[in-house]
Amino acid sequence: MLVKTLILKELTLYWRDRKAIGLLLVLPLFFIWLFVQVLSPYLFSSRYSQAFEIAFVDEDQTFNTQMISRQLEELDYMKGFITVHKTERTQAMRMLETNRIAGAIMIPKGFTASLYSGDNYPVEFIGNRTRKEQADQIKNQLISAMNDLSAGQSAVKAVWHAARDGGASAEQLDRVMKDSVLDFMMRALGRNEIYEEITLSSIPQVRFPEYFTSALAVVFVSFLGIRGSRSLAEEKELGMLDRFRAAPVGMWQVFTGKFFGIFLLLWIQTALLVIGASLLFDNYLGAQPASFLFVFTATAFAVASWSFLLAVLGLFSKGTEMLGYIGTFFLAIIGGNIYPLFSLSDSLQTASEFTFTRWAMHGMLKIFSGDESLSVWPETRMLLIIGCVLLTIAAILLPFVGRK
Repeated sequence: MLVKTLILKELTLYWRDRKAIGLLLVLPLFFIWLFVQVLSPYLFSSRYSQAFEIAFVDEDQTFNTQMISRQLEELDYMKGFITVHKTERTQAMRMLETNRIAGAIMIPKGFTASLYSGDNYPVEFIGNRTRKEQADQIKNQLISAMNDLSAGQSAVKAVWHAARDGGASAEQLDRVMKDSVLDFMMRALGRNEIYEEITLSSIPQVRFPEYFTSALAVVFVSFLGIRGSRSLAEEKELGMLDRFRAAPVGMWQVFTGKFFGIFLLLWIQTALLVIGASLLFDNYLGAQPASFLFVFTATAFAVASWSFLLAVLGLFSKGTEMLGYIGTFFLAIIGGNIYPLFSLSDSLQTASEFTFTRWAMHGMLKIFSGDESLSVWPETRMLLIIGCVLLTIAAILLPFVGRK
């Protein structure tokens, strides 16, 4: 009975401050909108390679070699990534000596004709030894391109031999040769792109509003929990904890009521915030209700455990509330809620596995993805484990709370 009374008391205290509750609902929606509008174009545009310059010397001056040059210059992904200087051999060597470029690609005269004849004049690449990583990038891509051309030549030979073995005349063989060379070589040289842009991330496919809703919801819910963590310290200052100790009830009932009061409030806050943001930003809400229930409950439990630990620490120090805000912000950073997790260092990514902010965000991302094959059980399990660890620490500290 006492536990139920304390739970209702906690909820009533929050309900009295309706302006604060409304602000804690409106501010997250504003920040989600702000992140979507301002930060989306930048947060997910990281590349592993820095922009660099190369020289391109075309001594053949044919349509095919011009196509190779355009691939390096005109693709959207290449723009701002590789700057190609079309120049002569002498100038290219001078640019290498002055460390202006990462390497020089030199296509010899007669290169295209050699593809048709099978002589295969080699493409020359001279890399800058002081910029080995970038030079290796270009070299590896040239090797890949030459492998494509070699495959095209093999296909031409296969067609020619099949036609000859089938009894084709010399004129027919000549026509087959020209047609197949034009077809296969143009396919090899006319690929859509040399480089491929790949986003390395374990994040399910979601829209930006869905991503930021998942990332920021748990942060703002945690802020609400921190606000409630002051209640125990305030009751100690008012002498109410001493009265509870003197009453014929167990202190475990007092703390249980406090915890579940915070838990229920945070569960409601999580649901209202996520559903409100979803309606406002048209986020996907078609997942099974069980997935929502599991993630919301586990998230509220983990955040409530964090808030209750702060409440217990608040009995020792008045600066715990500030510690809670700083600590929550720190957890949000290493949990990938402020900046994408895959852009952080390996050490921070490892540390994030111990934060409830990361697991809450990823659980919601799976829900918003609409992919029913993605189970939310790993995230739910980790949130429950982290919550239990935080509660255990709080329980260990409680006996050391001094009596007034």
